[in-house]
Amino acid sequence: MFGSQRVKKYLLSLRLASNETLIREHQVKVCHVAMGDLWAGAEVQLLSLMRYLVRLPGFEWSVILFNEGRLAEELRKLPLSLTIIPEQTCSTTGIAYRLAKTLRKLRPDVVHTHKYKDSFIGTLVAKAMGIPHVVRIVHGLPEPFKGLSNAKMVGYTVADRFVTNWLVDRVVAVSSDIEQVLAGTYDSKRVLCIHNGVDLEGVRVTIQREALRKKWQISEDSVVIGTVGRLVPVKGHAILLEATRILRASMQNVTLVLVGDGPLRNDLEAHAKRLGLDKAVVFAGHQDQVYDFLHLMDIFVLPSLHEGIPMVLLEALALKRPVVATRVGGIPEVIVHDRSGKLVKPGDSAELAVVLQELIARPATAKALGDEGRRRVEREFSASTMAERTAGLYRSLCNI
Repeated sequence: MFGSQRVKKYLLSLRLASNETLIREHQVKVCHVAMGDLWAGAEVQLLSLMRYLVRLPGFEWSVILFNEGRLAEELRKLPLSLTIIPEQTCSTTGIAYRLAKTLRKLRPDVVHTHKYKDSFIGTLVAKAMGIPHVVRIVHGLPEPFKGLSNAKMVGYTVADRFVTNWLVDRVVAVSSDIEQVLAGTYDSKRVLCIHNGVDLEGVRVTIQREALRKKWQISEDSVVIGTVGRLVPVKGHAILLEATRILRASMQNVTLVLVGDGPLRNDLEAHAKRLGLDKAVVFAGHQDQVYDFLHLMDIFVLPSLHEGIPMVLLEALALKRPVVATRVGGIPEVIVHDRSGKLVKPGDSAELAVVLQELIARPATAKALGDEGRRRVEREFSASTMAERTAGLYRSLCNI
C-alpha cells in the first residue's frame, strides 16, 4: 500500500512537471516597441497595460523604448525585459540596427508598436527579422498642423499607412470612433477596438485638496474648474478660457487650473490676460502627481476638438470628478450624457459656460455624476479589462 502511494505521487509529480514544461514551451513572447519620449496619454496607457499584462500566465514580456524618461523609470519596476535605444544619439539606421539586434536576442512572437516612428521602424525591422506577427495600436487620429509641421505629418501618415497596410497583422483602435475611420483605410477584418483602461489600483491622491489650494494660493471659497493636457490647439484651451470669462461674469469665485505644458503656453497666458483672467487662472505647468490636481478640481473639463479615449478623462472619473467634455471622438463612448457626465458641442464656449454654471449651482447633481462616472469606469474601462482583451488578441494571433 505504501509503495503504491509513492508510485502515484511520483507519477503525479511527473505529470505536473510535464504540464509546467508544456506551459513554458507555449509561452507567447510579446515585445512592445514605443517612443517613450513624453509622459502623456499613450505613455500612461502603455504603462497601465503592462502593469496588468505582466500578471497573466503564459506570456513573456519585453519593451523597447527609443528614449529614457518617466515611462522607462516606471517600467523598470515591472517583471519584464526593458531595452533603451536612445534616438538622440542614434540615426534612424542606427536605431534599426540596434532594434534588429535586440529582437534577434528576444525572439518575440508578437511585436506591438504605438506611434508613427516606432511603428514604421519597428514593423519593417520585425518583418525583416521574421517575427511572425506585428500589432499596431492607434491612440488617436492625426492632429492638425500648419506649414512645415503639417508637411512632416503628411509624410509620417503616408509612410505609416503604407507599412501598416502591407505588413501589420492587426490594427487596434482605442475607441469605436477611431475603429470606424481605420476600417475605411485598412481591411476591416484586421481592425478591432480595445478601449483604453485606467489602472484603478494606481489612482491615489498624495496631498489633500486644502493643502494644494494653499500651495497654489487658491482661496477656500473658490470653485475650481480645470483640465489636464498638453497646451496644443487640439486640446481647446482657448475655448475653456473664454467659457471661464463668461462664467465669471456671474460667478466671481471661479478659478481655472490648467495642468500641462506645451508650445501654446505663452499665447494662452497672454490670452488669459486679455480676457481679464490673469488672477483667475493658474497655469500649473507639467505635474508628475496629476491625480492630486484632478482631485483638487470641483469639476473636470475636457474641451478638446478631437480625442481618442483620453486617459486623463478615465482618471478624472476614477476619482469621482464631475466631468464636462466635448462630444468628439471616443468621449461619448465613455460619458453617457446626464448620467456619468455632461457633453457639449466642441468649440462652443457659451454652451460650456452654461453647463458649468448649472453644475456649480447644483452640487448634488455634480456629485451624482461623479459617482456614476466611477462606476462606469469600473465596469467598462479598467486596465484589467484592457489587458485581458489585449492578451486575447495575442493568443488568437498565435493560435493558442
